[in-house]
Amino acid sequence: MSFQINDRLYWPEGKRKAFTLSYDDGIEQDRRLVRMMNERKVRGTFNLNSGLFGRKGRVAAGKKEVDHIKIPAEEIIRLYENHEVAGHGVNHESMYGMDTARCAEEILTCRKELEQITGRPLTGFAYAFGAVDENILNAVRLSGISYARTITSTYKFDIPLDFLQWNPTCHHDDERVMELADAFLSDDFYFSMYSPAKLFYVWGHSYEFDQNDNWDHMEKLLDKVAFKDDVWYATNGQIQSYVDAYRKLIFSVDSTKVFNSTCTSIWLGGIFSEKTVEVKPGEITELLPAIEM
Repeated sequence: MSFQINDRLYWPEGKRKAFTLSYDDGIEQDRRLVRMMNERKVRGTFNLNSGLFGRKGRVAAGKKEVDHIKIPAEEIIRLYENHEVAGHGVNHESMYGMDTARCAEEILTCRKELEQITGRPLTGFAYAFGAVDENILNAVRLSGISYARTITSTYKFDIPLDFLQWNPTCHHDDERVMELADAFLSDDFYFSMYSPAKLFYVWGHSYEFDQNDNWDHMEKLLDKVAFKDDVWYATNGQIQSYVDAYRKLIFSVDSTKVFNSTCTSIWLGGIFSEKTVEVKPGEITELLPAIEM
């Protein structure tokens, strides 16, 4: 016999599902991707290199060589206005083996320059080439970054324990992405000791759709997951901020009450229960009664 305390995180409005996208490099193909996302009211984060705006190049990987042309700085605010801008390094350097000071320069300068363009504080980051080691992690922490995305697929929907090593569910070209989308949308019970709430996180580069001639693949994925009443469509930063607010909740020792010192409403429930309670900002809230197992 045991008791399950109803103190697990649920998404806003008590939802059990959240979907987010993350796309790197800030290139011209983002225009088409953003249009597709906006039409379906799906949100995501675009990770930009502050030192490369307007640069023209080519990428030869994939089925064919395609343009890799960076969006000009003056277009950033308008293009990504419904989404989030995050850092990807000044010059898209692989920071493996670099000392902490040089890593911090690449990260912090990018952050500062993107903030000057967008007019808002930025605390998100995506590791160029997926490169992350202890020096890079130290630099990320010193640079005031709240979350940083890797390129390691989990094939799961778990909420990350360490947002500075945030592993996505999968890449958009992964052969399992549609299978994972179906599992995400399913109302079948999702077991996680941390939370039954699911997080489906897909990442990539928009130029890859040109390389592989598969824009229709992304349209099918977005059509599958969009316009669901039980899904929270959020940017990476919104998800991290919400989870951070949850982690700042103060629970009574007997697990019957909780105080929310943040400015964000948080929804709580149990692993084996569908009922939730809203914990409003600045209030003390009674938790739902514990469930005897």
